[in-house]
Amino acid sequence: MPAITWKETPPSWTGLLDGVPVCTLKVKDIGGCTAHWLGDRLWAPPAHLPKDTPQVTRFFPGLAEAKSAVEEALGA
Repeated sequence: MPAITWKETPPSWTGLLDGVPVCTLKVKDIGGCTAHWLGDRLWAPPAHLPKDTPQVTRFFPGLAEAKSAVEEALGA
């Protein structure tokens, strides 16, 4: 199972998969957090827009939700 570690460099976090950067999370001043994949990964379209194209960046209501989604997407 891959191991995800998080490195904080305010105002963002970098997700490391076995030491390799795979995702950055940026906490927004207005609240919420964006998760941006590094490399070839894409977020699946949201359930309410199933025909939308996959995106590199996705918004989450909070940091914990973003971290959890990244870990789930990577199977960690």
